[in-house]
Order: sequence, then structure tokens, then C-alpha cells
Amino acid sequence: MKGTLYIIFTLFCALYPNAQNYDFPLNAESGKCYERCFEYDKKFTWKEINCDTLAMRAQKSKTKEAIIKARQAKIKLTKYQEKLKDLGYKIEITGKLNNQTIKAHHKYLKRQKKKKRKQQRL
Repeated sequence: MKGTLYIIFTLFCALYPNAQNYDFPLNAESGKCYERCFEYDKKFTWKEINCDTLAMRAQKSKTKEAIIKARQAKIKLTKYQEKLKDLGYKIEITGKLNNQTIKAHHKYLKRQKKKKRKQQRL
């Protein structure tokens, strides 16, 4: 019985690190601040930023222009998620950048790159 539990525990521990999670940057260092960088024509990345600018950004995000800009970005992301869903990717349309959207985005970029190489060969 102990052997069976040990094998199951070992399998769970071995499979857990293989799961991709885009909520936190890889190899993040403590004391440093990071920001998500999502562009529609490039892969998702994390960018290191100055931690002092976070407080200023929080104050700026309360302005009317910042609120309008955030709403426009949400609408644009919602349309992009709808496009990905129409192409057959399994995602929820939330208007927020989540792991499902990032994975589908990477697959979409890979498909586009493959299609482009195929057209160049012809």
C-alpha cells in the first residue's frame, strides 16, 4: 500500500512542473516588478519595470482618458477572443487576458507562421 501511494505521489510531483502558467514570469526575482506585455502579432512576454512607477500608474489609471483607453483595450481583446473562438480554439470570451487566451494566441501565431512558410514555398 505504501508503495502504491509513493508511486502516485511521485507521478503528481513529476507532472506538476510541466503545467504552463502565464500568471507569473519565469525565473522572477524577488524585489523586482514585472508587467505583462501582450501584442497581437508577437508572443506573450513579461517585461521588468521600475517598481516606483506602479504607484504613479495607479493614480493615472483613475483619469477619464485612462478609463476610456482601458475599455477600448478590453473591447479589442474581446473581439480577438471571439476571432480565436471562431477559428476553433477552446477559450472563454471574457475580455481579460487569461491563460487560455495566451495559449490560443501562441497556437494561432504558430499556425500563421506555418501558413506563411507554406505560401513562400509555393
